[in-house]
Amino acid sequence: MQKTFTMISVAALIALGLVAGASAAWTGSIRVLQVDPWDNARYLIGVKSSAEALRIIDSGQFDINLENEEGYTLLHFAAEAGDLELVKAMLARGANPNAKNNSVGYTPYQMAYSTSVKAELRKAMSAAQAPTREAGGAASPKGASKAAPVKSNGMCEMARNDPASSSRSPALRPFLAAKDAIWYNKPDELTGLLEDCVGVNQQDEYGWSLLHQAAQRDRVELAKILLNKGASNALRNKDGQTPGQLATSPEMKALLGGSVATAKPATSRDIGCQQKYRADSALCSDSTCRMRSMRKWQQCLKTGNYW
Repeated sequence: MQKTFTMISVAALIALGLVAGASAAWTGSIRVLQVDPWDNARYLIGVKSSAEALRIIDSGQFDINLENEEGYTLLHFAAEAGDLELVKAMLARGANPNAKNNSVGYTPYQMAYSTSVKAELRKAMSAAQAPTREAGGAASPKGASKAAPVKSNGMCEMARNDPASSSRSPALRPFLAAKDAIWYNKPDELTGLLEDCVGVNQQDEYGWSLLHQAAQRDRVELAKILLNKGASNALRNKDGQTPGQLATSPEMKALLGGSVATAKPATSRDIGCQQKYRADSALCSDSTCRMRSMRKWQQCLKTGNYW
């Protein structure tokens, strides 16, 4: 009986010690594990405790650009969390906006979902990027900019190195990324690519410009960005259509109004090819598949054969 009581007492003391240890691990109202200050800061960023995270960052226990074993910095996690004020504070403290993780080379920008966070990071990337490049790239497709060398914001480099674009030609990836930005309604990505290397009046092999794409998808905000950057509403695709002729909504028609061109009458081939394209693209789950359907549609208009 005495032995049993002693064992229970020891167990109780151990439990009390664990509770005391846990209590000592509280910082204000936020509990953090007393192991690694960098990991504590990462945890606090994840639970939206910016002030607590900044206190640890400002303690000087580690460099703000310290990476974990996967190559992520705290700025990666702050960007992913969508915490604009924390991202601004970390950038002001010297966080590197061009840091890349180990696996696929993702930057904090590529981890962010918030448009405002992306815009802040893009500005910081442009300010921090040292190398310069020729606007339009080494192998610029039709319509690409030929301006003098300017400082890159890194957007085109990210597009060229994006593993999700491995099936695309590296020279065309920035332009195709701009088309994707229109497809998925991402104004900041479109702006960044236009400011880096993509020509605002660049056209694909079928004569479609970015403004054609925006008009067809009814992306009014993105069409305004393109027009402010100098996009031409007079460009025609290979079917003779201007962007204004592809507009469907009243707002887009008003924005792109003034076109007097007349599209060629639709033939039975045109109608049949368009029906096949719509049925084919409806089965797609990503932009690469949709672009493939678009190419087959254009092939069908020329030859009559979709498949």
